[in-house]
Amino acid sequence: MRYVRTWMGVGVLVVCAGIATAQPGAFSGMGPIAPSGPGAFGTGVPAPLPDTLPAIPQSGVHPALPQAGQPPVRTFAVTAPPAGAGTEEHSRVKDLTPHGGFGDIHPPENKHHGHHEVPGYLTPVVPSHGGFYAGAEFLLMRPRNSDLDFMIRSGNGLATTGAIDSVKYDIGTGLRTEFGYVADGGKWDGTFAFTYFTGGSENTINAVPNSTILPTLTRPGLTDRALTASNNLDLDYGLFDILMGRRFVIEDNLALRGIAGFRFADIRQTLNVFYDGADARSAAVRTRSKFQGFGPLVGGEATLSGERGFHLYGRALGGFMSGNSANSLIETNDNGATTYVNTRNDVRKVVPFGSVAIGGGWQYRSIAIRAGYEVQYWQGIFDRPRFVDDVGQGKVITRPANLSLEGLFMQVSVIY
Repeated sequence: MRYVRTWMGVGVLVVCAGIATAQPGAFSGMGPIAPSGPGAFGTGVPAPLPDTLPAIPQSGVHPALPQAGQPPVRTFAVTAPPAGAGTEEHSRVKDLTPHGGFGDIHPPENKHHGHHEVPGYLTPVVPSHGGFYAGAEFLLMRPRNSDLDFMIRSGNGLATTGAIDSVKYDIGTGLRTEFGYVADGGKWDGTFAFTYFTGGSENTINAVPNSTILPTLTRPGLTDRALTASNNLDLDYGLFDILMGRRFVIEDNLALRGIAGFRFADIRQTLNVFYDGADARSAAVRTRSKFQGFGPLVGGEATLSGERGFHLYGRALGGFMSGNSANSLIETNDNGATTYVNTRNDVRKVVPFGSVAIGGGWQYRSIAIRAGYEVQYWQGIFDRPRFVDDVGQGKVITRPANLSLEGLFMQVSVIY
């Protein structure tokens, strides 16, 4: 009987080992099956299997560790496969991201840094990074002044007939340069700008038969009639600007730039008129006007962008400038030998100014090209004296003169 019980115990162990081998996850989380009784595989009877299996921990590893002297026990965690798991389709690893790829492995895009803040069509137009930039504009403009009359073509009688002739500027040229720095991903910029423009004209008019020339710039009662009048006119126009700008992206294709800063102006105008014949013996009237001032300015720019870097552009600036307007007047006759007038009118004044420009352009990466039409205006910038009485030598008036420039601008700019 002892041999019978021994072989029965060995048989039970073999059966249990076969079941464990066929289903490796069936007894996961359990320790080795220990025989009961003092004889182990001798006289004892194997302990019966439990009615219920212990719960499998979520980690898949049983917390029990092998005892000293026992070999390590390998355990496995098995999750019940879904229906149809035996097919190849369910044996593959599934991609759970909505559109494939790596899902949350990639961090979300930072939309408030660098060029990511510039949307849509504005990408090639609005600077998206910091750096130095430089620009140059070629100006092709015609100056105008409201106080450049010099003669009336009239008949020989006492009546004053005919239109008043004024000196007119020819088209002049100029250059505007900018150098600055863009910071904070293109939001802020600081700029130094210099503008220089020059213009002028020359003209000669002869009286037709049975007519005369009535000078309007000479002192009354001295040089009242002439047969020839010639003139030359010159303008030197210099501006120095220190500006700060702030860009705002309004829509996918619309951006604005606010501008504020200070401007220093040095504007000079020279008018020389020469009369000859009748009362004039190589008579000359020479005027010099100069305005130098400093003041604040504000304004803005707008960019409406389209496809492939093409865009519409607008700019408006305005302000007030406090400065000195110096105006001298010299009148001579007899080829300079006789002086009739030598005086000047210096006045401290505040001069309003403004400019408007509109046009279009194209930009590729960091290079921009623009062109358009611009108007600049200065109100009451000069105050030349005028003598109005042939008896009272000191009867003088001043008439403030407005200055304007209008014409084309062509701009090229580069940001580094």
